[in-house]
Formats: sequence, structure tokens, C-alpha cells
Amino acid sequence: MHKADVIIIGSEGAGARAALEVKRLGLEPMIVTKGMLGRCGATVTAGADINVDSKSIKDVLGLNGDVRDSKEKFFEDTVIGGRYLSNQKIVEEHVERIPQIVKEMVEWGLVVDTEPTQVAGHSYPRGVMTNGIKIMRVLANQIKKANIPVYEHFMAIDLVKKDGKVIGVVGLDLSTGEFIKIGAKAVILATGGGMQLYSYSTAPDELTGDGHAMAFRAGAEFVDAEMIQFMGGTFLSPPAWAGHSFPYCFGPDAGGLDVRMFDKFGHRFMEKVDPVNKEHVTRDVLARGIMNEVFEGNGSPAGGVYYSIKHLPDNLVDNWPAAKGHMVSEDFTFMGFSFKELVDKMKKGLAIEIAVASHFFCGGIRVNEKCVTCVPGLFAAGEVTGGTNGGNRLSGNALTQIFVQGDIAGESAAAYAKKSAFEDFPNEEIEQFRNRVMAPLEHDGVNAFEVRKELQKVAWDDICVIRSEDSLTSALAKIND
Repeated sequence: MHKADVIIIGSEGAGARAALEVKRLGLEPMIVTKGMLGRCGATVTAGADINVDSKSIKDVLGLNGDVRDSKEKFFEDTVIGGRYLSNQKIVEEHVERIPQIVKEMVEWGLVVDTEPTQVAGHSYPRGVMTNGIKIMRVLANQIKKANIPVYEHFMAIDLVKKDGKVIGVVGLDLSTGEFIKIGAKAVILATGGGMQLYSYSTAPDELTGDGHAMAFRAGAEFVDAEMIQFMGGTFLSPPAWAGHSFPYCFGPDAGGLDVRMFDKFGHRFMEKVDPVNKEHVTRDVLARGIMNEVFEGNGSPAGGVYYSIKHLPDNLVDNWPAAKGHMVSEDFTFMGFSFKELVDKMKKGLAIEIAVASHFFCGGIRVNEKCVTCVPGLFAAGEVTGGTNGGNRLSGNALTQIFVQGDIAGESAAAYAKKSAFEDFPNEEIEQFRNRVMAPLEHDGVNAFEVRKELQKVAWDDICVIRSEDSLTSALAKIND
């Protein structure tokens, strides 16, 4: 049986930072991931802006920040953006810790832009711009330098408990099909969200809610689990692009290009939602605006709304700063479809059909400001947790959350592990785990892919942007059937 002082399930931003912190504190961590380090999960796909208060951007990072901003104002915007549902002690940790974390990562070699960005919900420019590939390259290099073992292609299935506390994890080696046991003094869940629960999602395929399920079975508490952020600007057509958020790079909170959205009658419906800001609102407001039109029968034939840039001069679109990047470069294609061809058609008047897609889990495992769960020996960090974002996450706060909570979870788990010892796994439970893990591989039965499609339809119909007691009750009834 493998052993490590602290097991970190998940290898991206939160998991990598947690492992490095455990190692720094003198213990031996192990990362397990169902993909490959730096090549799976959400962090590597990020755009990516890391929010830091603008005064610290100038004073700590030496970039072009705005000294009128403050940590207190950043805190205030985050709490307001979360509709006052955030755990404010957690938010305090985030605004306090993130400047030094970003400074450290820059010292490690992370390349960032000198000009911070400002998007909806933020009072000042706070987005320290880089991208997920650069972030994970830096973190992966640090993991290798620290000689932290990474067990790749390991599908964690369940947490092992003894006398009420977590003592390890069991799972499947996806390369060999072997059932694996790993003992630990503490376990950190850093598995990200579960956006693949929905038919349309901006998230990578790996984000299937594994950590949520393991924590639930282990007895962890959850908070704000119904608070799921939807991105209002994802393709419905062509079919190969359905669910992808490429219009987002032209979108309302991606730098200010004046896009417009219409219902099937040609009405610019966001004018009645927010007469001042119109489409340039936070993601939760935009998503509700879109889905209200669909539910009221004003949507497009495919079940979305129309998205247009016809009113903009061609040279303005061509020379917009984001057009110089990868997402809208002239040679960019996706699934064999030319993005340049699509943009050219949009400039001539084509309005594309867009909808919402699941983008981020704002709720999740309940942790305190030290990333401690209610289950002894279990800690959690990043998107798998709830409490940071409340009812809505402001753009750019995701990376801030995962970096800060990664560090904190590493600190807390290391402190716990130093006072704990390895425990023998209970044989009866291990055999039950083994049987459950191997059963789908050894018996004929219900097609798992069909079940997944059915669950996605239930989620889309009943647990989407606009929910009610009736819709949630309906979802439970369908799942129980």
C-alpha cells in the first residue's frame, strides 16, 4: 500500500499550491490526479486573470495598479458580488494573502501583463493577466523541483475512514485497471467543480464532481450547493461548437466590446434587465436575463437568444486588443470550423444563437477560513468548496480563490498530520470499496453514458439558472426514478 503524510486529490492550481505548502512545512505530500500534471482540470484552460487589489498590484507587484483601490474595497466588491452569501472570514483571507502569492509566482517565472484589467463587478482594475498554461508550467516546475510524487491517471473513488476520521483514499489506476490503496495522515480535496452535470458546459471533461461525491459519502457538510454560475454567451450552433464559450472573448465582461443580444422579435432584452449597463453586467445577471427570455417563449429556435456585432465598424472589431490573441486570430479553427469565417459573417450581419453554459460551482464542501471540513483529517481547497463566492463569483476571483485556499489547506493539513499517525485500513470496508469500484467493469448493466445524458437533461431542465421549489422537487423525483 502506498503512503504519504498528506494526499492531495487534484493536481491543478489549488492542489499544486497545497502540495508545495505541505512540502515547505517539512512533510511528504503526494498528488493524485486522474489526468496528467499540468494537462488536465480547469486551471490550465484559464484565460486568465488573477484578482489582486489594484493598490497592491502597484505597491507589491510593481505593475500599473490604481492606488485608490484597497483590500477593503476588493473585499466589499466580492461580498456584494456574491449577493452577501459569502463567508466573510474566507474572503478576508483571500484579499489579504493573494498579493504575496502572485509575487512569489512571478519570482518563480510566471509572466504577467503590466496592465491589469477591469471587468463587471469590480470598482478598479484588478485582473493580473496571464494564462493557465503559463500558470501550470510554473507550478509543475516547482512540483518537480520539490520532488513531490505525482500519481497520474489515478481515479480517486472514495475516502477511507476509521473511528470517524479520514485515513486515506482508494481508487483505480486507469492505466492498469488495478485497485489502489493509499494511506495518509490527512487528505486534501482539490478536485474542482462538477460542471459536466449539465448538457452545456465551458468546463473540461474532467470536472465531474468526484470530490463532492467523495466528501458527501464521508459525511462532509455542504453550503450554497445550488449556487452554480452560468456563462451567458456560449454557442448553440454549429453543433460542433455547442457549449463552447468563444463568443465570451467578444463578451460583456471580457474587456468592454459593445456586443448586443436580442430575442426572437429583435428586442434588445437586456435594456429592461439593466437599462444602464445592458449586456455589461455580472454573469449571474446576464444568465438570468437570457434564460428569462427563453422561458417566456421569446428565445431563438435552438433555445437561446441572438448575439450580434453588426453595429460595430469592421476595423474596430479587427483591431480590438483581444483580436491579437489566440482566441480570435485569423488562423484560429476549432473542430475544423474557421473562427475568422464566423466573425466575417457576423460583421456582415449574422446574429449567432447563444445560450448559457455551466461555468463554475460557487457552492460546495463547507470549510472554514482554514479550509477545515467537519470531518477530521479532511481538508478542501478551491472550487470544490463553498463559502468564498456565495451566490455568484466575480470574474477573476477563481484563480485568487484556488491559490489562496491551496496554501491555507496545505498549512492546515500539515499541522494536523504532524499530530497524527498512519492507521491500518479496515479490511471489510476496503473489500466493499473494491467491489463497488470494479462492479461496472465486471458486469453487464445500464449504459453509464446513457445515464449521464439523462442526468444532464434533468439538471438542464430543473436545476439550471432559474430554479424553484417545484423544479428542484421534480429533479429529485426524476433522479429517484
